[in-house]
Amino acid sequence: MQDFLHIDSLPQNLAYLLYSTRQLETVLDLLLVSLTYFLILGLIRRSQAAVLLRGVLILALVAVAVSALFQLPTFTYMLRAALIISLITTPLIFQPELRRGLERLGRSFGFLQIRPTELVHRVVPTLLRLAGDLSDRRTGGLIVLEGSTTLTDVINTGVQLNADVSSDLLEAIFQDKGPLHDGAVIIREDQIVAAATVLPLSEAPLPAGMHQGTRHRAALGISEVSDALALVISEETGDISVAVAGQLHRKLDTTDLRDYLHSFYDPLQTQSNSLRQLLTLSYWQARSHRSKTSPRKRMMRLIGILSTALLSLMLAVATWLVVAEQVNPPQTVRIDNIPLRTTGLGQDLLVVGNVPAVVSAVVQAPQTVAVDLSPQSLRAAIDLKNLDADVHRVPVDIRPVDEQVRVITTEPGALDLELQPRATRTMTVSLVVPDRESLPFSYEINGTPVVTPALVTVSGPAEIVETVQRAEVSVSLRGARSTISEERQVVLRDQEGRLVTGALIDPDDVQVIVPISQRFNTRDAAVHVVITGTVAPGYWISNINVEPKTVTLLGPPSTLEQIGGFVDTVPVDVTGAAGDIVRRVPLAPPTGVSALNERGVSEGSVEARITVVPQQGNLRLTLPVEVTGAQPNDTVSNSPAYVDVLLSGSLPVLNQVNADIKLVRVLADVTGLEPGSHEVTPTLIVPEGLRSTVVPSTIQVRIERPTSTPNP
Repeated sequence: MQDFLHIDSLPQNLAYLLYSTRQLETVLDLLLVSLTYFLILGLIRRSQAAVLLRGVLILALVAVAVSALFQLPTFTYMLRAALIISLITTPLIFQPELRRGLERLGRSFGFLQIRPTELVHRVVPTLLRLAGDLSDRRTGGLIVLEGSTTLTDVINTGVQLNADVSSDLLEAIFQDKGPLHDGAVIIREDQIVAAATVLPLSEAPLPAGMHQGTRHRAALGISEVSDALALVISEETGDISVAVAGQLHRKLDTTDLRDYLHSFYDPLQTQSNSLRQLLTLSYWQARSHRSKTSPRKRMMRLIGILSTALLSLMLAVATWLVVAEQVNPPQTVRIDNIPLRTTGLGQDLLVVGNVPAVVSAVVQAPQTVAVDLSPQSLRAAIDLKNLDADVHRVPVDIRPVDEQVRVITTEPGALDLELQPRATRTMTVSLVVPDRESLPFSYEINGTPVVTPALVTVSGPAEIVETVQRAEVSVSLRGARSTISEERQVVLRDQEGRLVTGALIDPDDVQVIVPISQRFNTRDAAVHVVITGTVAPGYWISNINVEPKTVTLLGPPSTLEQIGGFVDTVPVDVTGAAGDIVRRVPLAPPTGVSALNERGVSEGSVEARITVVPQQGNLRLTLPVEVTGAQPNDTVSNSPAYVDVLLSGSLPVLNQVNADIKLVRVLADVTGLEPGSHEVTPTLIVPEGLRSTVVPSTIQVRIERPTSTPNP
């Protein structure tokens, strides 16, 4: 609830509630909760419970406001617990009012309702008889019949009796100079609940010519603040009067009084009366509202009903927010990569520039729905319908698939798009060969290059299409030795040769065929370096490289047929060579044949690089281990005394070692070692360039040192 009702998120959550009213279930839910609150407020209004409820609501509003304004986790936890406790304590606190309301509801509806005719038979005859007796004796009396509005506050001002209605008891109460004579008697159904009660006095003027009596003012006052019926017997004149709905009806006979009492106890004669009673408008209030109440009072009652309805709606909204936070709170999430569609674009218009393929949105949804949201859960589109050729700012419309999802913001919210008329041109594709001179001398283009199809359609914004001067496709001939047949992309260029973009080409790839064949009196031949002699012992020729590797031979076709695919060089002597040989070597083509390079220039010689490297070999030696670093008096022994040394590397160097094995030594250094046995890794001394391995890799060395004895 701390985050849900926080001041920053509260407007957003209220907006989500308003958005949710699009669903019939949410509207019905709010209406039922509002009606429940309306009925409860109607049942307890004008009672002590209403004052208590007002205090509770004020305290709750202050607590929620503090929780929304500040980050107070402990206080918020206590507030949440208080809300749960209130659900348990509310029936206890408002038990009298709830019981009273349920009793009235039970009397109004259902097969177990108390029949009003029973109250009529029990109470009305007694009241008629009492009113007649008091009127004859001119004994003053005031009796209030409680309606749907509870009179607990008034009852508490008198003496509570809780006795059945009887003529004897009422006669005793209104006996002149009796202790309970002053004040009003309160009758609830068929019970005398209190006597000698104090009623509120009306401020309205009494009818003209009528004495300003306290009883009549009290009767009129209680009828103004409740739906009770007040029966008054004048002590001076003995007249019988009835006060209902803020109106005083005077000088009634027993027949008129019986009608008023029957109407009060049996207001369910029509179906609409029952609903009015539940909504705190009694039969007399409705009757007075129709005919006798002043416009000002009718307006005040209407304002009271509307204010109660508004308060009920506010409580329902607050309840919805709290319950939603506890059960399925709305979550705010960001959804990226929503595919954007363009709709409504006229066939004769085009969009200039790039329209983004995807957009983003911040949405709000119940937690159970938010966890499964994806870019496919939203539909994003821009509508270009009825737009002409111009620059327009078009809003991005994002709509959720699920009605429970509300879109808060879209990114971007709108796009600035330029619309231009669509133009179409048919153009011939021209072939461009930028490196025609790179074709080898011995090859030539044999025929006319072909572009298929030869025509393409260029379409796009008129402003761009008008700048196109040619459609072309380029082919490179570098290294070509046969006919070129491949697909190439068509490009558009303006008058200055600059590349034109933003237009569509159909098709954008074409098939290009460039026929290439070899000249009849030429032939490509690889250069073969002729070697004579023998390299130095232990060496060998590892590689022969020549540049250029091929040349073009120009000569009679019959001679070229006899040559084959190679042309020799002048022999290169490598006798005794022990390193690389780099030399310019003349070519030796047959008589009548010329050697040319790719540009057709005579090529008389080539550069030959002959790599001569030593041969690799292996050598195994068994050598003694030499111990170094021992003290002069030490006796050192090692095991084993001889080790095997494996050498690999250049064969000439190995031959030198084989001729003089002293070039390789195995040393065991014992410098600083104390007497005893030690494991020592031997060190090898070998000629540079050789790789060596000792077997075994370690040896055992034992050092014995004589102990010096003191002179006698």
